[in-house]
Amino acid sequence: MYYLGIDVGGTNLAVGIVDEDNKIIARANKKTHVPCTPEEFCDDLADTAKEALANAGLTLNDIPWVGIGCPGTVNPVTGILEYANNLYFENLELRKLMSERLEGKEILLENDANAAAYGEYMGGALKGADNAIAITLGTGLGGGLIIDHKVYSGSNFAGAELGHTVIVADSAQVSAAD
Repeated sequence: MYYLGIDVGGTNLAVGIVDEDNKIIARANKKTHVPCTPEEFCDDLADTAKEALANAGLTLNDIPWVGIGCPGTVNPVTGILEYANNLYFENLELRKLMSERLEGKEILLENDANAAAYGEYMGGALKGADNAIAITLGTGLGGGLIIDHKVYSGSNFAGAELGHTVIVADSAQVSAAD
């Protein structure tokens, strides 16, 4: 059995195909083209996924579903990317659009940092932990929490979105250049 995961970033799209032992057997990458239309965005994701499958010598029939980790507020229940500031999307029906492009394949959608935390919990540095936190650094700053062996999303699907935490309300912003 093989699995396909798409990591959406504000700068790059990365797709990996892994086997049952969590070994990466193929990859494909592409620059994230933003701003763009939802159709162009999903076409890029689907094309990169198909490239990774081809690199592995596989087809969509060889995988049970597609997992997508996306920055921002992601509702895994509805499949809607509710808000992603670095992708310039609001209320994007990502699950629906991607399933249409990938021959009706089931799409599992999650916040990228939550997906990273869960991946580390299942087979990486957090394996065996009851509770853990993962911090992601890329185009933005994100966080994923594992509490009692489950991803914690909070009441608004942004439970560990550390990059949007207000430290001091109404304070002056200071940049790294200051």
